[in-house]
Amino acid sequence: MSGKILIFTDLDGTLLNRDTFEFGTIKKYIKHLLSKNISIIPNSSKTEAEILEFNKELGEDLPFISENGAAVHNMDLINQSLPKKIILSREKNELLKIFKSKINDKLISKCKFVLGLKESEKSKIFGLSGEKLNSALKRDFSIPLLFEGNKNEKIDLSQSIKNNGLTLQDGGRITNLCDKVSKALAMKNVIRIFKKTEKQNLSIIGVGDNLNDLDMLKNCDIACLVFNDKFKLEKINIDNCIVSKKPAPEGWQEVVNLALEKIK
Repeated sequence: MSGKILIFTDLDGTLLNRDTFEFGTIKKYIKHLLSKNISIIPNSSKTEAEILEFNKELGEDLPFISENGAAVHNMDLINQSLPKKIILSREKNELLKIFKSKINDKLISKCKFVLGLKESEKSKIFGLSGEKLNSALKRDFSIPLLFEGNKNEKIDLSQSIKNNGLTLQDGGRITNLCDKVSKALAMKNVIRIFKKTEKQNLSIIGVGDNLNDLDMLKNCDIACLVFNDKFKLEKINIDNCIVSKKPAPEGWQEVVNLALEKIK
């Protein structure tokens, strides 16, 4: 393999099992890749607290991107001269203020804010409980919500939010109100930093499983999609996208193996 390889990866449903959030069966494989000086950079809608917990379970300190591109963490692990945290988003209170003052009241009434729900409802939505649920709720730059309107109203809401400099980003379980950030934009920032610190060619692999990963995948040298039975493959408009036969986590190993073969 020539040059430096960066793997930007979503977590839920991509590297982590969609239902159990487990990845133990591929843990050894991930560590093997890291030992080969391949950089693995989680790029997820998960919070900083959640991804730090993932790092702990993996037993590695990885640089990562949290809350749909809102912040980049641990870049100082790549080069000590780089900052530990790069914030690309406004804080959630500022986003909420814009949302409540600029968006039509009728559309706002269709939004159910997850953070204001009962503990049992939050647990059901996130599929988590206890400390893991608390970590998922520690959001600095995004506001999870459920939209209870129809398809046309959802389109109107998304457009109105976009017109006011924010974004609505659909994940596997919830929709997040975010700043004008994305996984792709944050990834491009990280690549730019790598190009300043690495004096070798970069090969970029992107791995995802859902609609909110497509922009990231389109901006990679090799795009990989982990099997997701809830995601229609005809939505993909990416040349030579590698698609796994298995779901996460085994599907992650499957597509990454194929991507690395392409680079060889």
